[in-house]
Amino acid sequence: MMEGQEVMPEGLQEDKGKSKNARRRTSAKPTEVEKRSLNLRVDEATYQRLTVHALMKRTTISELVMGYAREHLREYSIHRVGGKGTENP
Repeated sequence: MMEGQEVMPEGLQEDKGKSKNARRRTSAKPTEVEKRSLNLRVDEATYQRLTVHALMKRTTISELVMGYAREHLREYSIHRVGGKGTENP
């Protein structure tokens, strides 16, 4: 044994490198609400207008579109009348 080396129990030895099969765990980002991905196709003129508005408001196109949806689109909710096995007259 070389002088200056510490002896550690087998289970507590430090890994000196990452194994090839080691996976990196992704931690959940703290967000206000869960977000979903949406592919949206728009014409070139609309894309340019969105880009300019996003730039002037110092935001992203995604945030801009979400803001427009929140401001201008009505919220709908669907309620079932009656329960399972209940007949409606």
